[in-house]
Amino acid sequence: MLSASERRTALSSRLAIVDPGSFILPYDFQLVKALAGQGRSVDFYGSKTRYNAEFLQAMPSLSGVTARAGSISSTVASRWRGALAYVALLATLLWNAPRYATINLQFSGFWPAEWLVFFLLRRKFVFTVHNAVPHGFAGLRHRPTERLASLARSLVFVSQATHDDFMQRYGDAFRAKASVLPHGLLPVAPQCEAVPYDTSMRPRSLVFWSTVKPYKGVELFADLARSDEIRERGLSLAVYGAWSGELRDLREELIGLGVAVHDEYLDEAQLLDLLAQDAVFLLPYQNASQSGALYSLLNHGRVFICSDVGDLGEFMRRYGLEGLLLKDRSAQALLDCLDHLEMHREEVVEAFRRAQQAFSWPRLMREAGQAYG
Repeated sequence: MLSASERRTALSSRLAIVDPGSFILPYDFQLVKALAGQGRSVDFYGSKTRYNAEFLQAMPSLSGVTARAGSISSTVASRWRGALAYVALLATLLWNAPRYATINLQFSGFWPAEWLVFFLLRRKFVFTVHNAVPHGFAGLRHRPTERLASLARSLVFVSQATHDDFMQRYGDAFRAKASVLPHGLLPVAPQCEAVPYDTSMRPRSLVFWSTVKPYKGVELFADLARSDEIRERGLSLAVYGAWSGELRDLREELIGLGVAVHDEYLDEAQLLDLLAQDAVFLLPYQNASQSGALYSLLNHGRVFICSDVGDLGEFMRRYGLEGLLLKDRSAQALLDCLDHLEMHREEVVEAFRRAQQAFSWPRLMREAGQAYG
């Protein structure tokens, strides 16, 4: 039986992981699972959500893990109701704070309340930086992000590219409390394990899969659809994922050019079916710090071709996959990558296998999880 002192120590060694809108539930789940695998006790604070809810439901099945979820996400609540629910969740976090050694905020949801709460919790506060500034932000520095970073005891960056971008924008004063915990493998369902790479796959289609937003470069599919050589190779074209409203004209253009456009969020069965197809996946981003889709494709044994931006470019170069980096945004650049894949299939697949092993969560936590104690 534990003594009173041991019980206090056990309570104070718990961790809290906070993702207010459950914006990145697949990532949250893998992080929590990896911490639980080290014997850590974790409380997750997030939101009920219309999408990826299976990850939230699966968290309490992990040893030592509890999950608290309000109706915060815009998929289940209006903005003002979501803000009130988040304030209530933060109040619960404050009440429980004495039991936590570390309180880790994954994404900012309502910074006026966060500034106050994390000022009070600053000795325990670890801030994970997924993007140096929000997507679409035009300025050099994003004041709410900078303020949260200043309050934090430690900063965790999900890629070296994000770390370097942050330091260039906000200055080296943050460097002493910064560490990089690379983004790990991202299965599309809680029960999925890593899928081995297979050299026998021959692509029948070129596929984009993710939410479709302006910075993700899906315009490339219009050039591909007009390419005679793409057609001669018998490659079909498809775009899977919910589209941003501002890209309505592009969506209609691609449909008119014969691209199969699936403007919807895919459920688990649809995703697993897509990731079992003989396809090469394209990540033609115009800019990005990193891509969750990349780490899902890597987990599921899929070959992909990337733009040379942010973590995508660094990842491909690190594993000798420069031949699958687009030199520009054209059909010819894509064809060059396909030719490289065909001529160097064994080497490419072996490189992906090494990367898949390197980005397993237990390994990453052992090598770079120091911010969590």
